Amino acid sequence: MDQTKYKDVVILIPAYKPDERLITLTRELVELGLSVQLVDDGGKEAYAQIFEACRELGAEVAVHAVNQGKGRALKTGINAALLKWPHLRGIVTADADGQHTVRDILRLIDAMDEHPDTLILGSREFTGDVPFKSRWGNRITRTVYALASGVSVRDTQTGLRALPRCALETMIGIEGERYEYEMNVLLKLRDMKIGVYEVPIETIYINDNAGSHFNPVRDALRIYLVIFRYLFSSVTSFAVDYLLYWLCLGLKIAPVFSYALARIVSSQVNYRLNKYTVFSGRGGRYSMVKYYVLAVVQGVIGAALVQFLPTVLPLSAAIIKIPVDVVLFSISYVIQRDYIFDK
Repeated sequence: MDQTKYKDVVILIPAYKPDERLITLTRELVELGLSVQLVDDGGKEAYAQIFEACRELGAEVAVHAVNQGKGRALKTGINAALLKWPHLRGIVTADADGQHTVRDILRLIDAMDEHPDTLILGSREFTGDVPFKSRWGNRITRTVYALASGVSVRDTQTGLRALPRCALETMIGIEGERYEYEMNVLLKLRDMKIGVYEVPIETIYINDNAGSHFNPVRDALRIYLVIFRYLFSSVTSFAVDYLLYWLCLGLKIAPVFSYALARIVSSQVNYRLNKYTVFSGRGGRYSMVKYYVLAVVQGVIGAALVQFLPTVLPLSAAIIKIPVDVVLFSISYVIQRDYIFDK
């Protein structure tokens, strides 16, 4: 095995209350010539001997005085690695609980050569005897993530990741202190202008994943609240649009003109929220032009539908607007995500 190709890659392992498996993993990595950066996330004196043993093996250890969460530990580790190894070409993050094998860690390092400037995920297959919360938690999260971002990945919750050098400074500034941080990184791929590539890895659960500090309720809520921020802009502009539409109807304005006026006002609200809240200022100088081309087309179709559908369905113009807008807003979001605010 050519160990020289691993010398400029750092293995980052955040650990909270680890056991002897961390020592074993550290020893194996150091023997392969890899640099190892550990983060003691507030384990205090009860776990100090574990980290001291790893330090004696050659690992660097950054210490949190109190537990601050996996996201903060990862950012602390990235920062420490950049200071210690300024010329590194990437960082591979791994968990301390034995779920990630050395063989899979090396596979991600090999993939870094073939896919530079790319976030590489070690993706579990989720076949066989997989704990319920892991199987279904990942299924739900990857579905919602695909809808929100337009990027399809098999394993959104994997802790085995290869981080490219070009994005490390940006990753330190990404929001999130606990498990939501890793989802935030995926949601920021377009902002960082990097792609994503998946490497299949072995799926290992020890004692039905009992050693994991992932709380399926508390931490899932953190993850989903991050994703649902994508929907905030549409909900807000929909509220403005619908209330103004009702007001115009109350003033005896024809449904087609009521729809058009409500759309003009809500579209500006929607554009500003989408550009600066949802898509982080992306889109370039022509984003407003492209947005209003879409808005005009959407408005014409919507106005025609609210004028026509009440003549063939036993519903009022006010009521029919709800399903019309649900469909149009969904289509509009995908177009904005992939074509208007894509850069």
